[in-house]
Amino acid sequence: MRIEEASSRTKTSRVSCHAHIKGLGLDESGEALPLAAGFVGQEQAREACGFVVEMIRQKKMAGRALLLTGASGTGKTALALGISQELGAKVPFCPMVGSEVYSAEVKKTEVLMENFRRAIGTLQLSCVLNLYVLSQ
Repeated sequence: MRIEEASSRTKTSRVSCHAHIKGLGLDESGEALPLAAGFVGQEQAREACGFVVEMIRQKKMAGRALLLTGASGTGKTALALGISQELGAKVPFCPMVGSEVYSAEVKKTEVLMENFRRAIGTLQLSCVLNLYVLSQ
């Protein structure tokens, strides 16, 4: 008896866990809509992120990083991705987790520099916004 592996004819693609996030879901006045852009709830956090987006667009936060902290599962990565989506396709999204930074094998500065290099390589422009998300 001969056993062969059956190959699927359907197209497979990798989907990230936050593929549904398309922005912050804010109206023109900066207020969060209850259900928009892939978000449900988190109105205060989304409005705060909208304020950050406006500061970046007005060049008041140029060259600075944004650090989001909180317990696991609170939406830090989703908010960071929403900010990146709001700022446009030229803004790279390079998430990090706390275990990457606090690894005993590599210095913290080396981990951060590697992520800067990855973001610059993704964008290939001189001006880069890096969004770092640290999970606890």
